[in-house]
Amino acid sequence: MTRIRFALPGSWARIPLESEATALRAVRKLTEQVTGRKEELATLRAELRARFTGVVEAAREGGAEELYIGLELVPGIPLPAWAAVFPADPAQLDLASVGFADLTRGVDFAVGDAPEGGSSETIDDPRSRVRAVRHAWRRTTDVSHDGVERSFELVEADYWVAAADPNRVALITFSTALAEYEEEMLELFDAVIGTLRWPVPEDATANA
Repeated sequence: MTRIRFALPGSWARIPLESEATALRAVRKLTEQVTGRKEELATLRAELRARFTGVVEAAREGGAEELYIGLELVPGIPLPAWAAVFPADPAQLDLASVGFADLTRGVDFAVGDAPEGGSSETIDDPRSRVRAVRHAWRRTTDVSHDGVERSFELVEADYWVAAADPNRVALITFSTALAEYEEEMLELFDAVIGTLRWPVPEDATANA
C-alpha cells in the first residue's frame, strides 16, 4: 500500500512502528522534548510516557502502519490527540474489482452503522476518487500511574477510506481527550481527511 498523505494542523510527532524498541525510543525522546529534563517535571514526564506507550502498543497490536501524536494546535495551545493509519485488504471486503460507485457503496455497507450512541457521516471527493465514511463516538478510558487510576473521556473518529484505480481501503482513526470540544474536533478531523491524497502504486500505473 502506498503511503496515505494528509496535512495535520499545528505540531505533531510521527512515531515509527516498525519495531517495539524503535517506537519506545521515539516515545522517550518525545516526552523529553515536551517536558525537558527538569526534575520537577519527572512525574509529568512519566505520566506522558505511560500514556504515549499505551497508544503505541494499541496501534501496533491493531496493525497500524502510521502513528502521529498531536503536540500543539498553535504555539502555546496543546493538542492532546493522536491519529493512526491501518491498511485493509479490499479483497476481504469483495471490493477488489468493482467500479468506483460500487466501491463506495460496498464500503458504506461493509462498515455498517456507527457504534451505539455514535454518529456516522460520509465525506466524498469524486475528483480525487476518494470516499470516507466517518464513525464517531465517545468512550471512557482509565490511566494508571503510581497506583493512582484516573478516568477521562475521549472522542474517537474512525474514517474508512476507499480509493479507486486500483481499489484500496484503509482505516484512519483519530482520538482526542478534548471531549468537551467534540464538534470542533470532529470538524478538525474532517478537514484533515479533506486534504487526503493517496498516490496510485507505481506498478498499477505501469500496468495501466
